[in-house]
Amino acid sequence: MTSDPTVGNAVAEPVRVRRLTDQEGQKLQQIVRRGSTSSVRYRRAMMLLAPPAGTGCR
Repeated sequence: MTSDPTVGNAVAEPVRVRRLTDQEGQKLQQIVRRGSTSSVRYRRAMMLLAPPAGTGCR
């Protein structure tokens, strides 16, 4: 269990990043294209498909 990083001197755990599999990417694309799922799922899919910070869109 970790402490709240906003309280005292606690430090947040590092975020783990990995590449999406082709199947995961296709499912996220399907969620975004269809748009018929919940707005939360749509926004989360958009965030996962967004390019990483510091890289340009081409």
